[in-house]
Amino acid sequence: MSQFDREYFFVGLDANDLRFPSLTPDEDIVLKPYETEVLQKPLIFYNGRLEMSLEAKVMPVDPPPDILFCGSDLVVRERLAKELDGMEIPNLAIQPVIYRDHKKKWHEDYWFLTFTKRFDCWDRERSYYEPKPVFTDPTRYDVLGYVLNEKLLQETPMRERLLFKMGGALLSPVLAHKSIVELFRMPGVEIISVAEDAEECGMEVD
Repeated sequence: MSQFDREYFFVGLDANDLRFPSLTPDEDIVLKPYETEVLQKPLIFYNGRLEMSLEAKVMPVDPPPDILFCGSDLVVRERLAKELDGMEIPNLAIQPVIYRDHKKKWHEDYWFLTFTKRFDCWDRERSYYEPKPVFTDPTRYDVLGYVLNEKLLQETPMRERLLFKMGGALLSPVLAHKSIVELFRMPGVEIISVAEDAEECGMEVD
């Protein structure tokens, strides 16, 4: 492990807490490339695990949290969107979202973080992953535990690696540098360093 594995954090949904929504795109955008391109209309999402929550007799939080997730992608309130937009992070586009909650109420103050390019910076020699690429894309792998590419990160200007979506990986998690990660630390969000995640996967961390 290098210093970078302790400086970078995965930002994702707290999957074990059913109070927090897991977003699903509506039928109008589900087949469109909103994850990598800016569309010309607001993106509409609903809570894709609402039925699961209700079956477990767990009601979604009301009002909805400031950060929502659609898979590994982030949907954030306007305040956070403006703060991130002001950082001028390369390859990050911010587009409007409408979230339809469990009461059918529409929330129009959310924004989708679209990463138009991914940053492939995991170490192929030291990470723990399936050696064969996924059958749908020969450039992506099922990565179980990450070690970051120290040389590549050292050569990359900080502004270009403040916040990014991992390339070359099946699930493409979002990573934040320690200098901005506290912006995302709030209920419903799971934040864990690359090093801690590797430890949980059973990898040796020096």
